Amino acid sequence: MEEKIGQYFVRLSLLSFEQAEEVLKIQELNPNKRFGEIALELDYITKDDLQEYIEDSEKDLVN
Repeated sequence: MEEKIGQYFVRLSLLSFEQAEEVLKIQELNPNKRFGEIALELDYITKDDLQEYIEDSEKDLVN
């Protein structure tokens, strides 16, 4: 099963569990926004962090 973005950032200690929960709560109120977009807006992660997640996810799809 594919790891969700919030789980990925928490596992790498780039995001605390509480921060991930906050992003999810905001996402519930704004379902048109993606998790990564919200986390970036809150300065919880960087664009580089998000890019690394995308690249890792693409590798998982290929393997």
